[in-house]
Amino acid sequence: MTNGRRLHLGLNAPPLGSSPYGWRRAGIDPLSSATGEFYARIAVEAERGLFDALFLNDQPTLHPGWETSPAPLRLDPIVALATAAQHTRWIGLVPTISTTWNHPYNLARSIASLDRASHGRAGWNVVTSYNPKIAANFGLSRLPSKQDRYARAAEFIDVVADLWRTWAPDAIIADKQTGVFTRPGGVRLVEHHGAYFTVHGGATVPPSEQGLPVLFQAGGSPEGIALAARYADAAFVSTPTLESALEYRARAAAAATARATDRPRLLVLSGAALTLASTDEEALRHRIELEGSDTDAVGVGHIAARLGIPIAALDLDSPIPLDLVDVEARRRDDSEGFVNSIVHVARTGRPLREILRTGVGHLAVIGSPEKVADIFEEWFRADAVDGFNLHFDVVEEGLPAFVDEVVPLLRKRGIYRHAYDGGTLRSHLGLPTPQW
Repeated sequence: MTNGRRLHLGLNAPPLGSSPYGWRRAGIDPLSSATGEFYARIAVEAERGLFDALFLNDQPTLHPGWETSPAPLRLDPIVALATAAQHTRWIGLVPTISTTWNHPYNLARSIASLDRASHGRAGWNVVTSYNPKIAANFGLSRLPSKQDRYARAAEFIDVVADLWRTWAPDAIIADKQTGVFTRPGGVRLVEHHGAYFTVHGGATVPPSEQGLPVLFQAGGSPEGIALAARYADAAFVSTPTLESALEYRARAAAAATARATDRPRLLVLSGAALTLASTDEEALRHRIELEGSDTDAVGVGHIAARLGIPIAALDLDSPIPLDLVDVEARRRDDSEGFVNSIVHVARTGRPLREILRTGVGHLAVIGSPEKVADIFEEWFRADAVDGFNLHFDVVEEGLPAFVDEVVPLLRKRGIYRHAYDGGTLRSHLGLPTPQW
């Protein structure tokens, strides 16, 4: 049952797509993700499909592999989304920004500026970062512990929330006759003394049409779920199967005791990696075309690194040897959501080659528009998710096909909008205006 609910869709980018070889296809500009025009194009196309938001993931470090791939190229997410905002009217704009590498004041001002400039379409995808390579870019020899990162994140969000509430929605009078610009008591200064931050002052950006930017959280660890339950409006999660999605929903519900009683239920958006074509067979052929000769080697290396086992321990034609994996240690040291996803698919006993073909981490669908619509409807009607954050193998090929072929099927099934209900990201997601 949907009970009047509507499926939510986000587009997750960059880089050019999930395939490391998509940049070599005809008509694809290999430098796209380092241009403002790319973000404008995909935002306009996603808005044509009435998506809720464009999400930009971010890894502020130069990953190896630049010899054979443009994947390391990406703009600052705030700048990229500000560019996209100038070419769109409705779609939400959600940058991923870590609380581990930034200061609350700078982030609060940047997100609020994006929100104000876009007339209430901004959000913030809160992460704490698990990649140790990022630490060196910020002068650290090692990544802070997970406990420390999440404690810092909680205080960080508290400070940002206070800064966003510096100006009451009705603070500005701007009475030219009397010369009164701000009503008495309309501005509330911030006086914060915490374990990680000391902030005295206030924000220079007043609220937008949606009141406050929307908070998203990405992470499946107990710490991440607790953070989402306390602060977030929506969670972006890695759940490769319906069972794992239902499990996350149950865990989020159990953690909801930390949530204010007047706040709506946490929205859950599962990542979905799509290879789309007219038929299932054609989609599989397309996926194979996109794979390079070293695809299996890259995938094996990724799995081995995530699970903390030697590459030599993995055989493409055998199941993943979970008996060699210290799962609890990997959950502490890596992204718990992605580790859990790999372990979940490994427990099916499928050969590693098959697991790599269908993908690990997020829900992977290689198939026709009908297959994609069937899976999305099944998960949605089971109340496992409220929607999906979509990754395409080659975004500038897959996104138009999805808009033209999958969106009409979702509408026909009565689970997707025919028009935007309002002009803000909160209105797209059915979220109330926050109270001051």
